[in-house]
Amino acid sequence: MNRFALAVLALLIGQSLFLAAMVWDRVSLLRSDTVVTLETAPVDPRDIFRGDYVILNYAISSLALDNLDGDDDFASGDVIHVELAPDGDIWKPVAAWSERPAPKSGTAVIRGRVSYILERAPVTGIPGAEEESFPCPDCGTANVDYGIESYFVPEGEGRVLEDERNAGNLTIDVALADDGTAAIKQLRLDGEPVYEEPLF
Repeated sequence: MNRFALAVLALLIGQSLFLAAMVWDRVSLLRSDTVVTLETAPVDPRDIFRGDYVILNYAISSLALDNLDGDDDFASGDVIHVELAPDGDIWKPVAAWSERPAPKSGTAVIRGRVSYILERAPVTGIPGAEEESFPCPDCGTANVDYGIESYFVPEGEGRVLEDERNAGNLTIDVALADDGTAAIKQLRLDGEPVYEEPLF
């Protein structure tokens, strides 16, 4: 074999190994033993290239840091590790950490990124108000992205999910890796699986 053929063969093997590693990461994440169920509030836009998709907003996407254990000094762009504990069938936040905590029995940790923080400052300058300032009830709230904020569904099915969301019937099962990385495993309507993410 000449050098060119060997170089092409080496390139093809390298690309194949790279793609196999990407697929293996996804498969191993979806096979994770740690699966949590989250409440959602989706919106149904449309992507002309991929069909319908549902944008998912989770109850854990807006964290009142003052009500949680752990750290509360976060800024926009910071990595955040949210400790979840089951409350019936739904998992809810109990703590937020800047560094991944050691796992506790009966809890799980999901990793996200702070998109923005509502600062802890009183609201001022309201026209016609008798007082100089008012307390800010949502101040200290962190809005967090987990990388699981959209899910593609067959064309024409997004509206059905939106209607079910409005009725409060949509939940999501999320697989968690050891480092807190999340992947949508399946969507549930009234507790029954309707869409399951394929392993391949």
